[in-house]
Amino acid sequence: MRSVPESCKDRKWLALGKQLAAATDRSFTVMSYNVLCQKLVKRTMFPYASKSSLKWKTRRPRLLDELSHIMPDIMCLQEVYTKNWGDTFNMWFKREGYEAQMFQSVYKSHGVSISWKKHRFQAIDQTCLRMDRTTEVCGESLTTDNIALIVALRFIG
Repeated sequence: MRSVPESCKDRKWLALGKQLAAATDRSFTVMSYNVLCQKLVKRTMFPYASKSSLKWKTRRPRLLDELSHIMPDIMCLQEVYTKNWGDTFNMWFKREGYEAQMFQSVYKSHGVSISWKKHRFQAIDQTCLRMDRTTEVCGESLTTDNIALIVALRFIG
């Protein structure tokens, strides 16, 4: 097992019940993670964070350290900045033995991704959903463009 990255050392983990402790040959791990689209990072939203910790050159290696430490069989990421998908995440997934799909919002610079370990799963189908494109709030029209990516996987080992 890889060493625990600094960014994970003080993290509070959710303990699962004993019924999940006994792994079987068909067990697998799933992780969902909001990576916070770099374009959405605003200093005013994170007043407790140092200025340097909000920069992509600092966040990138920390995020990849955490993903490398956990290495789930299936990984679902939210708020993936399209630019970072191409220059960081998709390359990392390929190098680490994952297949990956990304679906981007039309009106936003980010999207969602699902990746899976190639030696454990095979994609058999997928669909992309666009939801809540326009919502009326207090008489105002608001475009939210919420999206979802669904990938059907076949367990192969």
